[in-house]
Amino acid sequence: MTALAELKRTLFAVDGYFRDGWDDLLEAVAEPAGILHRHATLLLKPEAVTGRRLDEAMDWLLEQDAVIVAAEPVALDRHGARALWGYRWNAATRERRCLAEALATAGESLLVVVRMPAGPVPATARLSDLTGPADPSCREPWQLRHRLGDVLPGEDLLIDFVHTADEPDDLVREFGILLDGGDRRRVYAEMADGLDREGRARELAEELYRRRPAHDLTYEAALARRDAPAEPWDTVILGTAAERPPAPGGAAPPTGVPTGRWEHRPLRYERTLPHPLVHKSGNGEVFLTDHAPGPGGGILLAGELPVAHRYFNDLPVPRLDLMPLLELCRQGCYVVAHAYHGVPGDHRFLLRNLSARLAGPGPAVRRAVIEVTVAGAFTRGLALDYIVRAEDGTELATASSSFSWMDGPAWERLRAAGRARHGLGPEIGAPPRAGTFPAARGVGRTGDANVIVADLAWRRGSADARLALDPANPAMFEQAQGHIPGMTLAEAARQSALWTLSRHLAVPAGQLTVVALETGFSAVGELDAAVDCAAKVVCDRGGRYAVGVGFTQTGLDLAGATVEAVRS
Repeated sequence: MTALAELKRTLFAVDGYFRDGWDDLLEAVAEPAGILHRHATLLLKPEAVTGRRLDEAMDWLLEQDAVIVAAEPVALDRHGARALWGYRWNAATRERRCLAEALATAGESLLVVVRMPAGPVPATARLSDLTGPADPSCREPWQLRHRLGDVLPGEDLLIDFVHTADEPDDLVREFGILLDGGDRRRVYAEMADGLDREGRARELAEELYRRRPAHDLTYEAALARRDAPAEPWDTVILGTAAERPPAPGGAAPPTGVPTGRWEHRPLRYERTLPHPLVHKSGNGEVFLTDHAPGPGGGILLAGELPVAHRYFNDLPVPRLDLMPLLELCRQGCYVVAHAYHGVPGDHRFLLRNLSARLAGPGPAVRRAVIEVTVAGAFTRGLALDYIVRAEDGTELATASSSFSWMDGPAWERLRAAGRARHGLGPEIGAPPRAGTFPAARGVGRTGDANVIVADLAWRRGSADARLALDPANPAMFEQAQGHIPGMTLAEAARQSALWTLSRHLAVPAGQLTVVALETGFSAVGELDAAVDCAAKVVCDRGGRYAVGVGFTQTGLDLAGATVEAVRS
């Protein structure tokens, strides 16, 4: 972190406006990090009202594929203006501060909140770059301030029509200044629901126009009105044009931190991510602790692996295990979708593929960093690649996934059609759990409650089994499910493969380590219909072994997997 960024963090930690804005954010939304990453603000200042630039600015926003999700009229007094720009004005001359204050308090402004297209850098930083610098000579034609025009070309004047929050923490602090508590919480809720409120913004613009007469804000018009100036506009325009340069030695403002900072933010481990973000009912099964944009447009995830979990740590010999690493990556699917691609929190997900491979055998680790890249995007879906590393940078595993999402009605239609294919009605019954179960150590576990395959039958090089789930086992069913989870099918593939290989090699299953697992899902599994499992050794050479596993339900393909293992 740069010294400038560290100074900013120190100042904001004791800033009452930031703390008020942050407290209300936590109260109003379930997933604050994603909300802040996707949203940005544009404050259309009093000169944009009197200069009739509101509609043009909103047209420009829509050209950037931004969605206006909230709009509020705000009026600053001298205290609010000093609070909002105080960290910038501390390096300005007394004359410039007075002119800037007169401009900021000259009338009402329009605060517009937008949801930007998905991207690795926070929306605030991207919109700030798109808006352009205050100095007209440094602007590009595609930037908003260039589009809105210059008062005096080539001069760094105070009249630049708009202000943006530079970073997510600036957005929070500025909400603390511009909005009172009730309005803050309402606007945060509007950001979370994501509805398009362009119509409200246009109506507010028309109302502000009715309350404030229009003026020509060019330098030439201000000169022509010297005998009857339009206040405070002409005083600001003529005053800044004649202003003395700032005195050297002013304090450096801790704003405008480069967007590169967001690509290298330290990841945190002190608490888990909010459980709704990873579709859990409580924090106990959340392994991810943080996320941030990563270098090169990727995403970084931090996770803490369990050390005494009744399922993920249930191994005959403690060691680095593929399954908890796979669960880390699976939880990452939701974080990437919700926090970086704007998928609503109430949407349902359909896992298509999930695979992982250990970099090599080793001891169990506590903390991990996951580098995620988007390998492909399709309609309502993503394909992701992962590199899982220990805190010291040692590579632990690579993984990949693909998944899609849909809203509630689409999910219900999918489920109804799937159950009809199996001859099942809408009411979901209990899964069949009866049968003959192998010893837990025979499938690579130590706890009998974690065994989910039954009626295993060995034939040379292959085995048949039946899936036998227990929804009362909270280790695998952390919350009520109306279908068979994909991770449960992955575990069933692992167990049936280890049992098959132990027979094939005549060694205990505990002496085998699963080093790779590749799964593909072709349908949603029904809890209350029998699932048959067939495993076959497909590779036996060089000390590496692979088992192909297929799952069928009422004669229809459900999922397939390939499990690779080595002798420990």
